Amino acid sequence: MDLKERLRQLSSISKVPVASIEEETGDLKERLDRLLRPEKVFRKRELYPIEKLVNGKIVSASEGETFRAEEYFPPDFRYGEMTLSEIHNIPTYPAHLLSGDERLKEIDFKKALFLDTETTGLSGGTGTLAFMVGLGFFQGDGFVVQQLFMRDYSEEKASLSILQDILNSYQFLVTFNGRHYDIPLLETRMILSRKRSQIREMPNFDLLFPSRKIWKGAYENCRLVTLESRLLGMEREEDIPSEWIPSLYFDYIQTGDARKIHRVFYHNRMDILTMVALAGRIHLVYHDPQAARPRKGVEHFSLGRLFWDHGDREKAIPCFEIALKRCDDELAWEVMKWLSMAFKKTGQGEKAHSLWHEMMEWPYRKDAYPYIEAAKYYEHRLKEFEKAIEYVDQALTLISFHRERDVELLLERKKRLLKKKVGNESR
Repeated sequence: MDLKERLRQLSSISKVPVASIEEETGDLKERLDRLLRPEKVFRKRELYPIEKLVNGKIVSASEGETFRAEEYFPPDFRYGEMTLSEIHNIPTYPAHLLSGDERLKEIDFKKALFLDTETTGLSGGTGTLAFMVGLGFFQGDGFVVQQLFMRDYSEEKASLSILQDILNSYQFLVTFNGRHYDIPLLETRMILSRKRSQIREMPNFDLLFPSRKIWKGAYENCRLVTLESRLLGMEREEDIPSEWIPSLYFDYIQTGDARKIHRVFYHNRMDILTMVALAGRIHLVYHDPQAARPRKGVEHFSLGRLFWDHGDREKAIPCFEIALKRCDDELAWEVMKWLSMAFKKTGQGEKAHSLWHEMMEWPYRKDAYPYIEAAKYYEHRLKEFEKAIEYVDQALTLISFHRERDVELLLERKKRLLKKKVGNESR
């Protein structure tokens, strides 16, 4: 048998009909879908299913089932300083001023969805799942908290589908650090589940950022649980630390035992109620600082700066004055700077002048600010050039020569004052 015939026989043996290949492998797209489709995780025994420990029910969507817990809170329910009814009926809100998003100018809590997630990891990333999505909304005169809970990874698509339907019913989102965590995470999960979502485009009032503007420095941090206890004066009963939550869920997935994971429902529900109370507190302290009774000088100082930035000078100055009475020595210097500037800008030059002199006598003097401002006042307002020169000289002794630009400006001011002094004397 020659070489050509041998090759022909080998070739005929190795050939497999195309039809059989297609039958074995199937369509590539179907294979990929099958590989990516989350399957149920093996469980041992479901002695304590979540349905028996949490008030809720199994709900269906086109992609399957998931569990939904629900709890109703009446209008007179109070968590913090305001009842749900009072927060529900807030007529105006400074959300657009505090967030810089003009779309929030028309925010109405009747059209807002409070959102918070519990996830399989605290750092986010494409491998992180939101196994619980907590949703709070005003319904009638009361407030409802719903929680979509994945009893298994395979329930993610159903949970996201139900979430999408709820999102479509609301105009605004209210979150706490949701802008950088919850919303990007949910958007990623929806993309991976081949769902089209506008969640990132929804106007989002993220309470973390106004909280930092008002209370940064007043407390050790601006975490939600810190503001809840230190600012709102509320304490949770038998709560679990956030860092425990992922491992509790992994344990539940493996065992089906809900005796530990059911505590996460309480944690998530309290987060949502705290957001509602915090929204009420922000509204109250912004619109009526005296009624809100800020507890620390730093809060009045922060509010004063907010009012000033927003053009509300009539509210800013009283806040600075109260802050000066209540703050510690470390903060007082900055408060005096802002208060004197506010007096100067509002035509109250004598009050500003008096405060600059008080700053000059301050034992914790930090910089040359009062001397520079006094020099300007004597030059432009009183036309006492000799006195202005004295203040410039004192400022020069306080400014480090490493700050070359500041020194240069003071020397230019002194040169101009000397010319004015000579011109005034020659008249």
